[in-house]
Amino acid sequence: HYLTRQYKDSVRTFCMNPYVYVVMEHTDGILTVIGHIYTDPALRSENTNFALLVSNRFTQPFREPYQYGKRIASLSNMLGGGVLVQRYGDLLSGQRTNEHRLSQSFVTPTLEATPGDLSLVLPKRHLDNILEMIATLDKLAPGTANPDTLLYGVEVKFYSSRLQLTSELETKLPNFFAVGDGAGITRGLSQAGASGVLAARSILKRTGAAGEEPQNSPPEK
Repeated sequence: HYLTRQYKDSVRTFCMNPYVYVVMEHTDGILTVIGHIYTDPALRSENTNFALLVSNRFTQPFREPYQYGKRIASLSNMLGGGVLVQRYGDLLSGQRTNEHRLSQSFVTPTLEATPGDLSLVLPKRHLDNILEMIATLDKLAPGTANPDTLLYGVEVKFYSSRLQLTSELETKLPNFFAVGDGAGITRGLSQAGASGVLAARSILKRTGAAGEEPQNSPPEK
């Protein structure tokens, strides 16, 4: 997590993977991007991928965060017919990436996307946050802010509203538990799995089954 100097907004890296491929993802009728990696080393790329997620807290009377994120993602589809890709150097210089400059980049794209201008897609505040984050990351990992670094847009994450839960993840309804991303308490597979373990232990404790050895079931006749 990084708190930007200009706006005091939170920006974080997400799903950093080496040897990755950038692929398209269908999100409610909109084409967005995500990364994945093959377990077979022979199928891996030479690139490293990560997402930069900007978080904003809105105040009244705003009540449509889902639609807000969806509209931003849809602008990329409107301008490029799908996902846009832009060289970091072109974004800094205020020019659209074209086919020629993309072909001259030393980074080989793993997704066939439309060369374009992400400054026409992202709100200025989000764009400023992302540029500041990249410059900061370059101090930790030199080369991140290389002009040939490729930026794909956009990736958008929609999270559920957070339920009111106890420390055991129990809802206001007695013995009714909520876990995982759907409950708005986790962000990802490992956290969701851990929340399920926590709730399961609470349930076992209440039923008196915690610590008991599993009993072998009788053979079926």
